[in-house]
Amino acid sequence: MIPWNKGLTKDINNSLLKISNTLKGKEKSNFWCWQQKNKVEYKKLKHSEDLAEFFGTMLGDGCIEKLERTEKITVSFNRKEQDHLKHVFEIIFRLFNKNPSIRMRKNSQCDDLYIYQKKLSKRLKFPCGRKLDHELKIPKWIKSNKQYLKKCLKGLFETDGDWFIDKKYNTNVIKFTNHSDSLLDDINISLINLGYHPQRRKYDVRLARREEVYKFVDWISFRKYSGIV
Repeated sequence: MIPWNKGLTKDINNSLLKISNTLKGKEKSNFWCWQQKNKVEYKKLKHSEDLAEFFGTMLGDGCIEKLERTEKITVSFNRKEQDHLKHVFEIIFRLFNKNPSIRMRKNSQCDDLYIYQKKLSKRLKFPCGRKLDHELKIPKWIKSNKQYLKKCLKGLFETDGDWFIDKKYNTNVIKFTNHSDSLLDDINISLINLGYHPQRRKYDVRLARREEVYKFVDWISFRKYSGIV
């Protein structure tokens, strides 16, 4: 039997509001005291290489959805990228102390990793909902630490990045593609500060100097080589 108050809260239901106000005036029970002592304490997300890489991954192919009583993180992968999926699976477990679930989409070559947990957006300092409704940037704590920035760029490029040889122009290229101007600007400036010579275009930031491409690929341990196009 479905309970009468399923999906309702005191903010939208007068009966629950009345019950809540009545209970406020009563003496706290022993069970209430036990609840306060045994509340679930969610693991604090400390600055680390794992967190920096995961933040980059979220900026690329992740999102946070706010639900009625919790929040949901989803990260999407091309089905061919099982090594990357496994790698991020392990990062999520280390960060949130919880194994993510895997969903294989029926109508596309896409797999999702997802977890449910409270206060994910607040703890990760990452916006809920449609990402392009927000000004996306690499956090200052990442940009101020070269090792953290390296890991964040790895997360970014291994989600929305591509490495290929342009046969027509005989050019070796690695690029990050996205529709967020603020994020593309941030990546462009970060690469300049690291000594690279990026090209900022409308929807991507790219490196096209052969020696810089190989240096960057090696530095972030990039794994998505697309070949000759």
